Amino acid sequence: PPPNITVTPQKMVYLIGDTVSIQCTAPRLKEKMQGFQFLGTSGWSVDIRTVRRTYVYRFNITGPKDGGSHSCTYTVINQFRQLVRSQESKSIIISVKDHPPQPVLALKSSTGITIEGQPLIFLCTAPAGDAERKFHFYKEMVEVINGAELTLGDTEAQLRVVQSSQNHTGNFTCGYEEKTEGRWIPSYLSQGVEVLVKEAAWAPHLGVDPPDGVVSEDHPLRLTCVASRDDFRLRFHFYRNGVEIPPGQAGSKTGNVGNFSELLFPQSPRRFSGKFSCGVEEDVGGTWVPSPQSQAVDVTVKARSQLIPLVAGCATGAVTLVLGLLLAVCLCRRRRG
Repeated sequence: PPPNITVTPQKMVYLIGDTVSIQCTAPRLKEKMQGFQFLGTSGWSVDIRTVRRTYVYRFNITGPKDGGSHSCTYTVINQFRQLVRSQESKSIIISVKDHPPQPVLALKSSTGITIEGQPLIFLCTAPAGDAERKFHFYKEMVEVINGAELTLGDTEAQLRVVQSSQNHTGNFTCGYEEKTEGRWIPSYLSQGVEVLVKEAAWAPHLGVDPPDGVVSEDHPLRLTCVASRDDFRLRFHFYRNGVEIPPGQAGSKTGNVGNFSELLFPQSPRRFSGKFSCGVEEDVGGTWVPSPQSQAVDVTVKARSQLIPLVAGCATGAVTLVLGLLLAVCLCRRRRG
């Protein structure tokens, strides 16, 4: 005959973390007891060897898989020394309340790529509800505790990493605990958010044409700025003596292609000598992050007036030489006469 089965505690719905005791009791028989078998509709089974007529199997509820229909049987050894299994007991139903639904994790940035030193801001949002909650953030399944600021609310929490580093590269998730009947029940974890933190950009390289940095007034002057990378949207700036050169100054023209920018002066302005440099800004999640400026290059603009004394001096010397030669010729002719 089948055994008798009972469950303790008896609840309409069991919570995750509950301890359940299933007791299986065999009827009084002449045959010798050999053990019990406990079965669950989720596919698990447990064999217990014992000569006692009653056995209590205990387990903790870890999730919906522990719910469903449960039953038990027992085994005896008959007069022919054969193992005989009993009929299956009636079924008991265990209803398990599922984990709270997963929250949504979002990174307050248009992309998951950033550079070290920039903040990382995560927002974890849970479905609306009245229960008390506690939020948690994880990186590679390890809770984020150090170097972060956590702001809590009823249905959402914000994690702010003040200064990111390359160590923050990885997969981030979040979850929350919901207080139910005095117990904290963990939710399912959110979908992961991938973050890649790159090293800060190097200083760009400034080039000058003519290469020696010496140009005559009204002659063309070309400055080129090459960024160290083009992983982000770029914005270029050119400087003279530490002051940014405004667009269109002295008829200048600017052109950008990829990580390359050119500033061309078709005619070099007067008194435009100085130390020239360039800088680059990267659009990192909507924030323009500047890189260090390039090394300064000296540019000398020679005025046309500097050429006049030289030309005049040369002309005067030539005239003096011609007059000297004519005078010498005249003197020689007189002596011969």
